[in-house]
Amino acid sequence: MDGYRRSQFIISPPAILKAVEMLILVTGMILFLAENSCPGDGSFLAMYLLPSAVCLAATLVSYITAILVLVGGRNPLTTPTWVKGDVWFNVCALVVMLVGSVFTLTREECSNNHSLVIAAIALGFISVILYASGGALTYVILTKHREEVKAAQRAQLEDRRVTLSALA
Repeated sequence: MDGYRRSQFIISPPAILKAVEMLILVTGMILFLAENSCPGDGSFLAMYLLPSAVCLAATLVSYITAILVLVGGRNPLTTPTWVKGDVWFNVCALVVMLVGSVFTLTREECSNNHSLVIAAIALGFISVILYASGGALTYVILTKHREEVKAAQRAQLEDRRVTLSALA
């Protein structure tokens, strides 16, 4: 049963989104570094790479935390503390990547002439959309799970009431 639950989480939409987010961030960072020929100091590098690296590391930590919750015998998608933490993480990552991508896009001397840098910035904006989707999706899954649990509890109480009525 435990292996079944692990495989269910690994193929769940939030887990797949996390893997896609990591893939997009790594691809964006590689594209950005491949054609970074901008004049000036390393501040331009930091405007895009620092938010990407922070979000990449945090996404990996979030995924590992979910696996540890699974090892503990619980489903992370139905654990309110994990879901709340993941939603907050997704909101923070969304803001960090949005700010980093916008600042990088507004640096004209670098973003106007380099197609790979523009592609990296576009991947940054795509990751923003994925973070928004991931946060909303994990919250919706938790809400749906809570409704299912309440419906099951109501059905169980109704069965008990019917049984007690039949005995009386």
